[in-house]
Formats: sequence, C-alpha cells, structure tokens
Amino acid sequence: MPRERLAPSARQGRVPQEAAVSLPLCWQLHSIDPQQGLGVHRAAWDRLNRAQTAGHAMLDGGFIDALLRHFGAGGVQLAVAHDGQAPVAMLLINLRARGLGVWSSFMPSQTQVGPSLVPTDTDLSGLMAALPGYAGELDLLCNDPRFGDLRALPGQPVQSLPHALTMSVSLRNGFDDYWAQRPRKLIQNMRRYLRRLQSEPGGERLDIISAPEAIATAVDRYAVLESSGWKGREGTAIGNDNSQGRFYAELMQTFAQRGEALIYELWLGEELLASRMLLLRDGMAVMLKTAFHERFERLAPGRILLLRTLEDLFKRAPGGIVEFYTNAEADLLAWSTSQRWINHVSVYRHNGLAVLYGLLRRSTRGWLRRGKQPVDTAIMVSRSGASVETYAHVRELPVDAIALLHRAEEHHVEFGADWLANLIDTVYAREPRLHEVRILVLRRQGRVLAVVPTVAQTGTLGREVSALSNFYTAIYAPALDDDLEAEDLLPLTRALRQGGADAAAYRFSPMDPDSREFALLKRALTLAGLSTHAYFSFGNWYEPVRQHWPDYLKDRSGQLRSTIKRMNKKFASEGGRLEVVRDGDALEVALAAYRDVYARSWKVPEPYPDFVPGLIRLCARRGWLRLGIAWLHDKPVAVQFWIIANGRANIYKLAYDQAHKALAPGTLLTALLMEQALDLESVQEVDYLIGDAPYKAEWMSRRRERLGLVAYDPLTLHGLVGLVRQTAGNAWRRLRTLRNTPHPADNPAS
Repeated sequence: MPRERLAPSARQGRVPQEAAVSLPLCWQLHSIDPQQGLGVHRAAWDRLNRAQTAGHAMLDGGFIDALLRHFGAGGVQLAVAHDGQAPVAMLLINLRARGLGVWSSFMPSQTQVGPSLVPTDTDLSGLMAALPGYAGELDLLCNDPRFGDLRALPGQPVQSLPHALTMSVSLRNGFDDYWAQRPRKLIQNMRRYLRRLQSEPGGERLDIISAPEAIATAVDRYAVLESSGWKGREGTAIGNDNSQGRFYAELMQTFAQRGEALIYELWLGEELLASRMLLLRDGMAVMLKTAFHERFERLAPGRILLLRTLEDLFKRAPGGIVEFYTNAEADLLAWSTSQRWINHVSVYRHNGLAVLYGLLRRSTRGWLRRGKQPVDTAIMVSRSGASVETYAHVRELPVDAIALLHRAEEHHVEFGADWLANLIDTVYAREPRLHEVRILVLRRQGRVLAVVPTVAQTGTLGREVSALSNFYTAIYAPALDDDLEAEDLLPLTRALRQGGADAAAYRFSPMDPDSREFALLKRALTLAGLSTHAYFSFGNWYEPVRQHWPDYLKDRSGQLRSTIKRMNKKFASEGGRLEVVRDGDALEVALAAYRDVYARSWKVPEPYPDFVPGLIRLCARRGWLRLGIAWLHDKPVAVQFWIIANGRANIYKLAYDQAHKALAPGTLLTALLMEQALDLESVQEVDYLIGDAPYKAEWMSRRRERLGLVAYDPLTLHGLVGLVRQTAGNAWRRLRTLRNTPHPADNPAS
C-alpha cells in the first residue's frame, strides 16, 4: 500500500461545498517503486499532462517511467493534489530532504524539464504541510515557463533563479522563410560547410529512422559515435553497459511504438558523421541528444545534420515547433526563433524562511549553497544576443517595427503607429524640452521582437520614464512578438533603465491586467532590478455583444427605453435630425460642428486642441470614424465620436449643448450609434473606455479595471522615497481592508 500523508486541512474532513473553494488542496504523498514507474498513477499523470501541456513528450508517462526505472534508485515520492474529485496537480519529489527542511523535486540530468505538473494558480501550502518534518523550502527544479510558469505561485513566497537559456524554432511559414531570416554569418558559414562536405568522396546521405524494429540499432550506433568522442574519454557517453544507454534504448523504443521517435543520421559514404535523437508529438519536436564524429569536425557535421533535420521537420510538422532544451550559446542561438530561460523555483513556507535561507547561503561555502548562485543580468543580456534601438518618432521606425505595431493595432487602435504618431505630433512635440519621446525596438538576429513606446519627463518623483500615453489613452501595451518571454525583454528594460538618466520611476498605464503584455512587462521590469507594483487606473464599462438592437434594448431599463421613444418623436417634431459622418466632403463641416458643441458643453477646454481633430481625420482616413451629430434645424446640439475597428466600438468623446439638455440629444445619438454598431457593424464589443460615470451603467452591463505598473529604482534617492511611500500605502490599504471586513462572529447568520 502506498504511504500517504495528508495536509492538516485534509485530515479534518470535508467542509460544506460552498466553502470548499477557499481551502488549500488536499495533498497526498505516495511512495514510488522505481521499477514500476508511476504504476497506478500513470493514467492520472497522462491526463494531467494532456490538460496542462497538451501532452509534452518530456512529461509523458512513458518518459517519466523510464526516468524512474533507470535513475530513481535514490528514492522518489509522488505528491498528488486533489480537489475532491480528481488529481489537479502532481510532481515527483526526492524521498529525503537535503537538510534543514529543504526538499527538492526529482530531477535527473537526462531530462531538461522538471517532472512536475503544477498549474500556475496552485497553492502549495498544503504540500508544505504534508511533507515530513517541518518543510521550509521546496525547490522545483528546471521549470519551463512556457508550460506552467511557477515563479508567481499564490499563497507562498517564491524565488526563482535562471538556470539554462533554451531555444525554440517555429515551424511556421516554411523552411525557406525561416532560413532567409537567419543571420548572414550563419548562412555564409553553412554554405561553406556544405561545399566542403559535397567535395568529399563517398557522397552525403541523410537517413531518418522511425520504425520500432530499426530504432534499437540506431541507438546503438549513436552510442558508439558518442563514445568515440570527448564524452567517451570523460566517461559520460551513453553505452549498452550503463544506465544512460539503457534509458535511451527504452525511451526511444517506447515512443517509436507510437510513431513518435526519430533518429536522424548524416552519412558520408559508409562513415556515420553525426546522429540526433528526438521525440515528435502533435507538432512539437523535442531534441534529446546529438553526437558527431570528431575526426570530421572541419566539415561541421553536427551543424549540417541540424540543417537537414530542420528542413525535414518543416515538412513533417508544418506549423509546429522544435524545442532544443539546451543551455544554448551564441552560435546555436543564431538558429532560434525564440529563447527563454529555464528556471529553478524555490517555494518557501513563509517570508521569514526565504530571508533565513538566503542569509545562510550567503554565509556558507559548502553543501547548503547547492549551486544556487545569482545570475548576473548582464550575463543574461549578453547571452541573449539581442540589441536595442531607440527612435524619437514612429515615422523613424524601420518597416519591420511598424509591421509589429500594425499587428498590435489589430487588438486596439491605440497600440498602432498611426495613433502614436498623432499623439506625438499634437501633444508631446509641443513641449519637446519637457517630454523626450523614446521608442525602444528590441531586435535579435535581425528580427524585431518588441516595440515599446515611452516618454521621459518630469513626474511626481522628479525624472520618470512612462508609457507613451496620457489622458487621451484608454489602453496601452507594448507591441510584442508572439513567442516572446519576459527574459527576452531584459535587454530592453536594462536599456530603458540605463537611458533613463537616473529616472526614479517607470510608469506604464493604463493597461489590461489580464493581458499577456501586462504580465510580461511586470516580470521584465522586476528582472531589471526595479521594485514593481500594480495600481488602479480607472474603471472601464463595456458590453459584450450577444444580440441585435431590439433584444439589447429590451434588457435596458424601462426609463431609458421610454426616454428614447418619447424624445425621438419630440426631437423630430421640433426640427431635429441625427446624422453619422464617416468621411468625405462632410467631414470638415462635422468637425466644425464637433468643436462648436464641445465649446458650449459642460466640458473644460481641451489642453491639446489639435489632438482630437487629428484623431478624427485619422479615423476617417482609416475607415474607423463614426461621428454622430444631433442637429436642431441648422444648429448642432450634441456630438459623439465613436471609433469602430477590429470588431470593437469605442465611445471616445461625447458632448451636448446644455441649453437643449431637455431634448436628450445625447441619449438619442447613443441609441442611433449603438443600433448601427450592433446591427450594421457587427461588433463583438462596445466599450465606454475611461471612467465610472453613472450613465455608463445604463448602457453597459459589465465593468473591468485598467491598472498601471510603476517600477521604482531603489538605487536612486527619489526612487527609494517612492518605494517607501508605495510600501506604506499598500500596508495602510491592507489594514483598512482588514478593519472593514466583518468578523464571522459578528454575523448573526454564522
């Protein structure tokens, strides 16, 4: 029978269903017989792997079973978390603690991904309680953030350490397109190597072995090849007589039975020059091992085999990805389309232990360090091979940077180059001495990875760098490549900091807190050595479109429906009419009407009077403009400026003449534009953008929040002051929340 140890909350029994969601998960520890692999837990493990990673080959039950059989002799236990119905998290842990309550996940060197299936929102407090003795730290080794980033687990303090810079190659768009984007030096070198190989007698041949009956022999050939080189001399090569060789023989045979194992061999006549083993499942190729014949090193057989392997994979798994899982240096990174760091993640029982273990590691030289040395961010930047370019205007940006902004614009118009150009021309260019626009472009191997529009200016803490945005901006985000990770942004955030002229703080607002850009930017600012915090910007009311206008109107209040019906008749009877201008000859007349109504409305004059007219002309040019005007005879009495693009209707500006408020011309314009948006424009969302004005809830059914990020530089005096204020403010808000939260004993129903 498996040995089981339950967290205290689990031993006390189940709680009522309505309260269960707030309790820690029930964790169990099961002893594992390495020779049996995962045993009875194999099916549950594979289900979790499919659900969490889409079936990652290195986390497949067959891979894990082979690891356990050949490298689990030191003792392994399986931790399983249940939500009351089924396992929701599983990971393998070494049987014994390393001392002082420090536990670690099972991590043989034959895998580069820690055998852990832990969702990113998992609370590990129950696991810490379930471990024998007093567990103060749990090290989750080799966490791949692409398949479950554990650096921000809820409930416990977490620290992470970059371990290895791995890389990927996207198999999108075909091999020719991929190869054309490689660095010129790599392309030239490969041409030279290929000419050398083709000039040799015997002829080049590529063999691809996948049949189960041929795999074992190919693994044997690989072992002979690897043993003939430096690994053989050091005693680390795989062979038929060691556990490594037996592991790979079993692994490749297991996956070959499913059609998921490949061995690529490069031959020169009858001489095996290079061999590469990999697993291929559902479009994801995982590189395992590669070896080459050192006597033919001048022909670069390993690089030529890599080229041939990628050529085949682009045909075999189009649209997929190749994961290398190696600690890549600059020459290999030139082949990549994306890079990321594999991290060691340490989870602590409480903050005090995180501090204590950190002090102990800094003060000892022996076993307690366990190789957990900090990684210099300068080294990370150097290894990335990335460069950062800075521009003062979007019109100066290269074509590929503009293209990335255009892709971002497909989500929100404010992310695009046209919006930013209007903002610069009509706002920031008016005061160049106060505002220094700096648009940072991150590039690697000639490819643009990110465009981050910023402005340096004087803020509340003195010199600050902020997003290229202001009160006209309803949402901000940097333009990021699809495959980008937070560590990829580190060269850019370091350049931002170095070019900030001792800036005390870095502010990016307003942002969508649920967006990928928000999470990546927050992580990247922290990696750059800044103390990063989120703060509230404003509420945002919106309406997901699920129905046409008549059904939508039925869901509004009776008072609103009555107002629309009555005032439509009254407004028309008094000589009123409604108009929607999109472009053409009527545009300048409509713009003059907008200015006229705005001047007679309750709104304060625009501080930058050229911004909105410039934006209206821009929207007309792009086909986004919906400028509604309510005319009373020949006099405009209400205006509304809507932007409709990419399936979204943004209600950007509205105003009405207070002298005609009784006719509700603004309400009538909203109704007309809403009806057209729902029935003619087929938008998926209507967005009231900035603020919590009460009238917005009459038209919209949902509210979300836009947040900002502020990152303080504690190495500057003003940055330290800002950080102290932020920390004190956070503490006060938490205290106020606790004081305002009623105690259960105060509730008569409890």
